[in-house]
Amino acid sequence: MKKLIIGTRGSNLALNQAKSVKEKILKIFPDIKIDTKTIKTEGDIDLKTPIRNILDKGFYTKEIEKALLDSSINIAVHSMKDLPLELDSKFQIGAVLKRRSPMDVILSNNYKTINEFPGTPTIAVGSLRRRLQLKKIFPNVKLVDIRGNIETRIKKLIDNKWDGLIMAKAAIERLSIKHMFYEFNIDEMIPAPCQGIVAIENLKSDSELVPILDAINNNKTFKISRVERDIAKKLEGGCKVPVGCLATIEDNILHINAYIANNDGSMVIKEKISADLKEIDIDSIVNKLISNMSKNGLNDILNQRFKN
Repeated sequence: MKKLIIGTRGSNLALNQAKSVKEKILKIFPDIKIDTKTIKTEGDIDLKTPIRNILDKGFYTKEIEKALLDSSINIAVHSMKDLPLELDSKFQIGAVLKRRSPMDVILSNNYKTINEFPGTPTIAVGSLRRRLQLKKIFPNVKLVDIRGNIETRIKKLIDNKWDGLIMAKAAIERLSIKHMFYEFNIDEMIPAPCQGIVAIENLKSDSELVPILDAINNNKTFKISRVERDIAKKLEGGCKVPVGCLATIEDNILHINAYIANNDGSMVIKEKISADLKEIDIDSIVNKLISNMSKNGLNDILNQRFKN
């Protein structure tokens, strides 16, 4: 392959991720000419609908996938958590970059730790997963909906004098943003599945890309991403629910933390599991996790969602 076109959204974060993919490819294949094409998605146009009300799984990706289909791009670079859990049969995740931090953080103009926040803080947050877990930390919190790119959100935090803004730490790292923040630990806030992972999507039929994507793929992150997406599929049951999941592998031990709740947070399940991959396969570990969650009321949460 002599030329390759990367498709991406146009935010600074998206362009940063695309640049990382380009640099990774050129380091191994310096003779390939690589261009970047920015594509505006529905998620870039509709900046009013609260994130928790978005039901379209391709809200941030559909238009980029269309560009793959019409061959105006060769690969698509996404924040992996934006990708639908079920891809169209024509597409595949061909590679992922090494994961950045998966954790959530709260940016603030005034406070370094959550203990410093006032009793009734005003905090900007989008996803239902973050909102419900935040209410456990700050029961009297005043929640403000937030949309827009990273820079816009931080400007709103400053201009409106809100007490805090919830974001992914990976975005802060990638853009080298210097702003005071507190990083939630796993007991406080379980992140979204695949948060902090950059995914490269391509057409299954494009065999010319295989050696390139295989060369840049981070195998450990790829394995972790499959675990988290598999759990998310099982927890969502085809329906949009607040789901969190974090998988890590250390010394061949797989650790998983999972979270699910109903829409008002009155029913919550948090489950963790660890197992030695030398003794048990990943599918069995995931099934054990789901079984444990089922014993704690998982079906009640999913059935409630189907009724709504």
